[in-house]
Amino acid sequence: MENVVWVVVPDESSIKTVKTTVDAFIDDEKLLSLKPKWIHLRRIDDKTEELLVKHFRINELSLEDCRSEGRSKVEAFEDYIFLLMVYFDGGISRQKKLCVFWGRDFIITVGSRRLFEEARKNLSLEEEPFKEGVEKVLWIISSIVADKFKVVTTILEEQGDEIEARVFKEQNPELLEDISDLSYEILTLRKTLKQLRDTYKAVMSFSPKFINPENIHYFRDLLDEITILYDRAETLHEFIQNVLNVFSSLVSFRLNDVMKTLTIFVAVLEPLMFISSYYGMNVANLPFAGTPYGVFLISLFMVVVTLSLLFFFKRKGWI
Repeated sequence: MENVVWVVVPDESSIKTVKTTVDAFIDDEKLLSLKPKWIHLRRIDDKTEELLVKHFRINELSLEDCRSEGRSKVEAFEDYIFLLMVYFDGGISRQKKLCVFWGRDFIITVGSRRLFEEARKNLSLEEEPFKEGVEKVLWIISSIVADKFKVVTTILEEQGDEIEARVFKEQNPELLEDISDLSYEILTLRKTLKQLRDTYKAVMSFSPKFINPENIHYFRDLLDEITILYDRAETLHEFIQNVLNVFSSLVSFRLNDVMKTLTIFVAVLEPLMFISSYYGMNVANLPFAGTPYGVFLISLFMVVVTLSLLFFFKRKGWI
C-alpha cells in the first residue's frame, strides 16, 4: 500500500490541505517550495525517508528513532528539532507515538491520522493559522496529547475510587488482581508523563532558536499542564499503594480472626478430650467409675470446665 502524504498550507486567512502520494509530492516543485507548511505521514518507508533526507535534511538517526524508539524524547539539530511523543488514546492499552520534525518554516509529523485530523480541525479554527509560525501547530498537537493524558488520568482516578469502595466490602483474589492491574497502569502512566515532562523541559531550552518570543507562553502553559498531570499520577500512585496496604491489613485481620476462633475451639475441646481419653483407659478404680451416676457426674464436670473456659475468654475480651 503506497504511503500517502497530507500537506497543510496557508490559504489567505484559513488553511488548505492537499492529499497526495509521496512520489507526486516530490515531483511537485511548487508544493515543495510553499512556506510555511505542515506535512503529515502515516509511516516512514524508503520513499518517505528519501523525501525527508533529501528535501528537509533530516538526519537518518532521527528517522531510526522514529521507527524504533518507544519513549518520549527530544533532540536538537542544526536545521530542526526532533520530538517524539508517546501518548495513550483512550486507555493505557492503546499506546501510540507521534514523531515531529520541527523546522523554522515547516513541521513534519509521522503517526496517527486521527490525531492529525483533530489537530488540523483545531488549526482551521484559528483566525490566521500560520501567522504565529509553525510552532503554533506543534502547540495544538501537544495540547491534544495533554488532553488525552488528562482523560486517561481521570479514568484511572475513577477506577481507584471504585476499588477503594470495594476494599471494605470484599477481600478476595479477584480484588487483589484488580489492584495489581491498576497499580501497573498507574506506574505506566507516571513513567510516560515523566518522560513527556522532561521532553518539554528540554524543548523550552531550545525555544530561542525556533519559537517566536510572543509564543513562548503557550509552551510554558503546556509544560505546567503536563507537570500538573504528572503530580496527579504521583498522587494516584501513592493512593493505590495505601489502598493495597489497607487491603493487606484487612486480609490479615480477617485471618487473625479466623485463627483466634479456631484457637478458642481447640482450647475448649482440649480439656474435654483429655477427660474423655483419661476415662477411656482400661484401668480399675477410676473416680466415679463404679457409681451408678458416674457418667452424669463426669459429663457435668466437663460442662463446668467448658463454661469456665468460656467465661475466662469472655473476661479477657478474646470472644
